[in-house]
Amino acid sequence: MATGKQLAIGAGAVAAIGGVIYLLRLNRLSKELETVTKASIHSVSLSGIELRIDVTLKNPSGGSVKVKQPFVRLRYGGTTLVSSQMKNVNITVPKFGEASTEPIILNIGLVQLATTAPALLKDYRETGKLMLTVETVTTINDSLPYSKTDNITLGGGKEA
Repeated sequence: MATGKQLAIGAGAVAAIGGVIYLLRLNRLSKELETVTKASIHSVSLSGIELRIDVTLKNPSGGSVKVKQPFVRLRYGGTTLVSSQMKNVNITVPKFGEASTEPIILNIGLVQLATTAPALLKDYRETGKLMLTVETVTTINDSLPYSKTDNITLGGGKEA
């Protein structure tokens, strides 16, 4: 009977060590995974501005990884202007490779811009540029959260 107990304890210890190693690898991967976020003004109309966000996921590690469709939040001066819809879609990023998500389209209404970020409209009128913060949030292998914040500039500015 003691042998059965020892086998159970040994198997539990091996499983615990394997779990710790797996979590350490995921933690390392979350530090190494790179996202490149590009934003552009897709269209402007009387109803507002439509932005296109393209996210490229880069995996510099030796194993493929599953990443959820990123959730994107656009901020200006600490205020959230708009955020993307949540999608339960897995994207496989191959080892030592990269994968691009489908374009994420964000609509910001002019009324919303005028009420939530009047300073943004003022800056845009003066400089011809929108300086925004993009937060990209996702999950690696359905268990490890990942987030990155980028500062982006939209628009070419006013001509001199």
